[in-house]
Amino acid sequence: MRKFLIALLCFLPVGLAAQCVFSGKIQGYSFGRLYICEQFGDDSKVVATVTTDANGEFLFNFTNQQIGLYRVHADIKDYFDIIYSGENIRVETSARNMKSSMNVVESAENQQFYAYVAQAELADYKIGILRELVKIYPRGDFLTAAEKELGKETALVNSCLEKAIKQKNGTFASRYLSYFREINFNISESVEKKKNFLARNFPMDDLELLNSNAYHHFVVSYLKKYEPSEYSNAVREILDYLKPGNQEIFSKIFDYILTGFESMGRYDDLYQLSVDYGNSCSTDGNLKTRVKSYTDLRIGAKAPDFEIETIEGEDVILSQMKSDYTLVIFWATWCENCKEEIPRINEAMSLFKRAKVDIVAISIDEEEADIRKYVKDNSISFKVASDLLGWEGKIVLDYAVYATPSMYIVDKNMNIVAKPITGEQLFNVVESLIKF
Repeated sequence: MRKFLIALLCFLPVGLAAQCVFSGKIQGYSFGRLYICEQFGDDSKVVATVTTDANGEFLFNFTNQQIGLYRVHADIKDYFDIIYSGENIRVETSARNMKSSMNVVESAENQQFYAYVAQAELADYKIGILRELVKIYPRGDFLTAAEKELGKETALVNSCLEKAIKQKNGTFASRYLSYFREINFNISESVEKKKNFLARNFPMDDLELLNSNAYHHFVVSYLKKYEPSEYSNAVREILDYLKPGNQEIFSKIFDYILTGFESMGRYDDLYQLSVDYGNSCSTDGNLKTRVKSYTDLRIGAKAPDFEIETIEGEDVILSQMKSDYTLVIFWATWCENCKEEIPRINEAMSLFKRAKVDIVAISIDEEEADIRKYVKDNSISFKVASDLLGWEGKIVLDYAVYATPSMYIVDKNMNIVAKPITGEQLFNVVESLIKF
């Protein structure tokens, strides 16, 4: 009777609080935490935390969650994926290797999904080793054997993928897995031929797939066909292909590409891509702000002047700073990365003094008490200020701050000389400014 009621609930309209059960058992993971996350490309957003019992059993009720790929992280630094599409799910696996040990007891869609995933886990590991080996091993019988083995493993995983896709057409699992097919075209072909190939094989018009890493996997696979020096042209081919289609999908992929180029420090590409494609993205305020950061506030541009009072009552005007350089860092007491980077910067004050770099840390917090407590608890010795307006503060808007921490190094002439992303990049820039 209980199973009948659960099955009935899965077919109720969303407005009537449809509910489906995700349960399972993880051998060797007693009283362990599991973090169930919505997956948007590489970003995981925790929607629930559950704890296994003494037998490794767990249960979670999906209630009105959107259809898509969900990533289940464990404290043992392993994870597995499931697809939620409105049906009950029950899985059994081992803590030793969650994906390759997976047995889907209930859920036709996840059985289809894991018909590929469980097989591909080990095969991909072998393929990765073999690809590196054939790159460096000298010619001879061993290399010939390795190349043959690589071909066999690649054919095996591709065959497994096709079987899983065709197991049942039209399901989320089938549509998702289709973006893991090899991208078979010659990069020297014309752009028009490439577009036609993509339209036939990778339509990228399925909004539900935004709730997964399918499109993001496609972008990475596409770029792997090119040398790093050709990445700019490669992403333009992708963006030109996407541009006439759905604006939301275009914007998500554009944002993902910007993140990748930012991590590589390709600032000239970021500027040109933002100029050429920024007006095609959606009205998402965060993405628009990001585009402004790469164009109006690129390295070499003039920094907006500002005047602000520190929490100690000192009046700070950027254009009147006495040091050769000023680090303007936007942060918040609730920002996890800031909690790591701000103390590191504070501990390295002697380095900043040697490089003649002053620091103005502008908090995005809206409660002064939170800022004062953090400054006191961490013995912060540089200038800390805030207008307590959060993301709507004038300075925050002028500097197109879309994430924390955001850092700008400005010289005495108000030129932006660097925009480090990480603490490591910041310290490298500061060290380069020291005049021996």
